Amino acid sequence: MRASLISLTAMLLLWQIASLLVNLPFLPPPVAVFRQMVQSFTAGNLTPHLLISLYRVMAAISSAFVPALLLGLTAGRKKQADRAISPAVYLLYPVPKVALLPVILLFLGLGNLSKIFFVALIIFFPFYLNIRDEAAGLEEKYFQSLRTLGGGRKDILKHILLPALLPRIFSSLRMGLGTAIAVLFLAETFATREGIGWYIMDSWSRLAYGEMYGGIMALSLSGLFLFFLLDRGEKHFCSWHPSNK
Repeated sequence: MRASLISLTAMLLLWQIASLLVNLPFLPPPVAVFRQMVQSFTAGNLTPHLLISLYRVMAAISSAFVPALLLGLTAGRKKQADRAISPAVYLLYPVPKVALLPVILLFLGLGNLSKIFFVALIIFFPFYLNIRDEAAGLEEKYFQSLRTLGGGRKDILKHILLPALLPRIFSSLRMGLGTAIAVLFLAETFATREGIGWYIMDSWSRLAYGEMYGGIMALSLSGLFLFFLLDRGEKHFCSWHPSNK
């Protein structure tokens, strides 16, 4: 916590110095931005956009993670499944998903569904590959030992797969969260009037720089809170891992 506070203080100090050096309206000082952000929350202008964006992020992560976990476990432990699933992943993963955004909007409309699907499509592939590789790297002797002791599928899942995969799962969730927030900002600048991405770009178009930076600060603080929750979750569920001791 102390190191985080020092880092945050240093960033705010650099921001303040840059604002003084530039001395132009498009780079207000952090205190003014924070004040504007609080005013926007109080007036109810910012809250709905931030909430809808957070909903889209969480829905996209959930929609991508569950199938990626199931397919990754299957492909990681069964060679035949890997030979069937992974070639399709290798074929689709390099395709720039941003180019598909207009097509997705045409098929799924301009509401939440298209944006959630777009973000989930992008973060699905890293989820799948991380989980598959971790599951494939587990030595067979652990499974044989547990079967020798009379363990079944539930025991394998509880005592081998979940403990082995949880650190990689939390690492994947952190990467997926950052990617989801960044990609959603892009999706919310297309044909919509909802979301923090639209709010920021609308403020920029109106030259309301205080509101623009307030939206960016609100998005950043929300991401910081979500990352903090993931870190706490990892420390709780992976307390045995060396990195959490």
